[in-house]
Amino acid sequence: MALKVAIVGDATSVAGFRPLGFAAFAIDDPSTARDLWSELESGEYAVVLVTEPVYEVLADLVAENLDRPIPAVTVIPGAGSAGGVGKAKLDGAIVRALGTTALVAEV
Repeated sequence: MALKVAIVGDATSVAGFRPLGFAAFAIDDPSTARDLWSELESGEYAVVLVTEPVYEVLADLVAENLDRPIPAVTVIPGAGSAGGVGKAKLDGAIVRALGTTALVAEV
């Protein structure tokens, strides 16, 4: 069985991924993503991309699966999103791995 890649977010954010072969789940309200979670974590999808508003709703469910190899959940900015959730998630992973923050000079 070939594992798939899924993307969940608003229609504008996911539209360009469908022609690439992604399973695109366009949702109007980020809270409805909780209803999709059981399908997304079933083992059919190796990677699940979620927009930042969707991640904010699913964060607790994603955290329960951190020790499982699939699905790998990645946060991407949505159309018109101000960003920030992905950076905060990466910063948290760095702290877990290093035990401290990594100071990076901004260019």
